[in-house]
Amino acid sequence: MTNLFKKRIYLDYASLTPIDPRVTRLMKKYSSFVYANPSSLYKEGVAAKKALAEGRQKVADYINSHADEVVFTAGGTEVNNLAIRGVVSAFINKKSGKDGANILVPHIIISSIEHSSIIETVNNLEKVGINGVRCEVTRLGVNRDGIISLDELKKSIKQNTILVSIMMVNNEIGSVQPIKEIAKIVRDARKSSIGPTSDRSNLYPLLHTDAAQALFEEINMDNLGVDMLTLDAGKVYGPRGVGALYIKRELMEEKLVEPIILGGGQELGLRSGTENLPGIIGFAKALELVKKERVFNQLKMSEFRSIFIEGLMKVRPDIIINGNLNSTTSSNVHTQPSHVQSPHILNISIPGIDNEFFLFQLDAHGIACSTKSSCLRDEEESYVLKSIGADSKTSLRFSFGRFTKKSDIKKTLRVISSLLTTKTA
Repeated sequence: MTNLFKKRIYLDYASLTPIDPRVTRLMKKYSSFVYANPSSLYKEGVAAKKALAEGRQKVADYINSHADEVVFTAGGTEVNNLAIRGVVSAFINKKSGKDGANILVPHIIISSIEHSSIIETVNNLEKVGINGVRCEVTRLGVNRDGIISLDELKKSIKQNTILVSIMMVNNEIGSVQPIKEIAKIVRDARKSSIGPTSDRSNLYPLLHTDAAQALFEEINMDNLGVDMLTLDAGKVYGPRGVGALYIKRELMEEKLVEPIILGGGQELGLRSGTENLPGIIGFAKALELVKKERVFNQLKMSEFRSIFIEGLMKVRPDIIINGNLNSTTSSNVHTQPSHVQSPHILNISIPGIDNEFFLFQLDAHGIACSTKSSCLRDEEESYVLKSIGADSKTSLRFSFGRFTKKSDIKKTLRVISSLLTTKTA
């Protein structure tokens, strides 16, 4: 890292986290010494295969699942595509083989504030479909806190609903969805045979959650109740270009998810391509560190968020906090009330500013933040902020992390105060 970047303040952890040096050191070892293809049969390949199995087990341990329920990919966007498109493809191919032209139109339910990789995938399935079959889509609205209505979800599930995908923590405003309650609604729908099959073995609708931003939450698959879950190494101080999809064993046994990348049949047949062993080992190490330091970092982020909000209110009392004002210090998302906020994300609107110009002014003072998700195209405003009724053109997102210091928050507040004072002078 150059002296230039050492002097800067990075407050965009929700976009991408710095790689922890402890992760980098371990990855270097595997890049230099355990470099063979895990599918190879000779000694080096066997060593690589063993390391891959150990990495998979560590990721599984992080979410309290079985190792054979973890599929590695090249990042969170690919994971979400595999979860959504893989389920739809399996349903269409399986049902069309039995029923031919009488196949039910698959119905998907998402929230209006999902990550763009979910939104765009679902849009494509609605407009283009697979094998001539286009999906029906319901997009659930959210309240001003960014939380879906459980009653609306319950009413939206129909006989042809095959998939519900609701993210755990929103990447722009940090709202935490009541995933455990959502899971119960989906389970009840299965039991009442609302899904597209009426026999007792019905596993539809399936429930997927994007947990890429849930790095401060404890994730326990025994309690959470979802069928699929997305993780992304780039959001947990790990390497870029590595992701993992948890898929419940039962789904694999019933072949309810099909691969979207074909080739050598790696990753339990669900994601072909030679595994990125150094990246996977780094991912496993990053999750191990997150788990070890979770409580400390969560309390620290909550403190920083409180200090930031209090400071902002002193600078300009009309500054608006987008999403729920309260942050959570609980280490278990499953016991939290419905309306909570992840402590590492703070989204605000400053009336009267041009947010892009203000971002450039902060950048000139050595402070990095964002106006919206980095995954949105340059010309787009934030659909997340529109969904909660916030002003997308005056909003800024600050997100904190492991290497954020209290002095960074205080300096940022001073710079914001100076810029706003200069503007109104």
